[in-house]
Order: sequence, then structure tokens, then C-alpha cells
Amino acid sequence: MKYFASRCADCQYRGRHIYFVGSLRFERELIINYIKNHTAARWYEVNKLEDVPVSNQGVPFGQKMIMVDTRTMDRENLMQLLQSQAWQVHSQDMLVLFNVVHGLEIEKAALRNGARGLLYEDDPTEDLLNGICTINSGELWVSRGLLSECLLESYAGNGQSEPVKHSMSAREIEILHFLSTGASNKAIAEQLCISTHTVKTHLQNIFRKIDVASRVQAVLWAKNNLLVRFPFLILFPYESILP
Repeated sequence: MKYFASRCADCQYRGRHIYFVGSLRFERELIINYIKNHTAARWYEVNKLEDVPVSNQGVPFGQKMIMVDTRTMDRENLMQLLQSQAWQVHSQDMLVLFNVVHGLEIEKAALRNGARGLLYEDDPTEDLLNGICTINSGELWVSRGLLSECLLESYAGNGQSEPVKHSMSAREIEILHFLSTGASNKAIAEQLCISTHTVKTHLQNIFRKIDVASRVQAVLWAKNNLLVRFPFLILFPYESILP
């Protein structure tokens, strides 16, 4: 196992340990050599997830990031990884799937199993750095569309096939998520490029559908009903978790 450390004196990554897991050594080292110049973290490279130590080696609990290169994995291999004991052992760490191929449809399974973000094979290098920074800050790195789909499925009876009575629209769930971050009507309107009047109308419809009378009650309802299957989705500011 080999590690790298940057010389940056004031980087937020200082003291953090970041593991890059992958079997393609040449590509692995190229990526690490690129990123290490932008962070003060200690970068470790290992061949497989089982090689990552369970101990945090002095790093605060939950602040160790593990990036798994999925370039050589098909969907079956990825599903096996997400359900493996090695993955579960590191469930409290910041697990990230890297070099994900589009179309494998493993995103929702990854989130259900605790992944904090997905970086795709055609993402630009700046997205790689932005994603690592966002996840390192304790947030998610997922797309807006994926987030909306996950929230809708969570609301719809935790994935059960029968439709839920008075279910909300995707936009209403989106607004409810904003509400859960403490955003004002004006802030929600600005993020969604709609008027504050439209936001108020959506909120009235939301309150009616979930039978609550206040913003606080709506937030409590969201945390009790939308976090069952995707526990990370409403914990962080909405604009921060989206690339």
C-alpha cells in the first residue's frame, strides 16, 4: 500500500485519508498524481476494497473516503460489491463509485447501500475535484434527476407496487426537500426559477396532501417518511449535493 500527501498548508483535506481502490495501476496512479496536488489529504492506493484497513488510523470516525474504480466491473459485479461484506464493513466511511459506466442502472442500489456519490467515466476532471470536495464536506454528489426519482420512490410506499393515495408530484417533493434544508420561499423560488407565489401554491398543496398545518410539521413528516430507504437524501443543503 502506497500513500501520497500534498504540501498545501491550509487545505480542508489536511488530516483526511482517501483511498483509491482499483486494479488498473497505471490509471490509478495517474488519477492520484493529478488529484494529490489539489488536496492535503493522504492518498492511499490499493487493489481491492478488502485491502482498505477497517481502522481509521487516527482519522475521525466517518471521515475516511474510499473511491472504488468500477471501470472493469459490469452490473452484476457492481451489485455483488454493494452487497459484499467488505462494502458493509466500510458503510460508515465515505464510499464513492468512480468511473461508473452510464446505463448500468446501479445508482439507486448504490445510494440504498450507503454510497455518498457517483463519478462517471466521462465526467470532466473539474467534476472529479468538485465531487470529492462535496463528499468530503459530508454531502452527496448525485444528479438532480436521480435525487427526484429516489425521493418519489421513497414516498411511494417504500417501493411497493401499489400507488399511494394523494401522492405528491416530483416538483412538490423537490420543494419539500428544499423546505427540509431550512430554505425560505424566496431561496426555493430562485433555485427552481419560479415565482414565490408558485412556491406558496405548491406548499399549500403539499400541506393538504400530507395533512400538516406548518412548515415544521412538513419537515418532520419528510424526515419520517422520505428517509426510510435513502437516509442521506434530506440531510444536506439541496444546492450542495447536486453537480
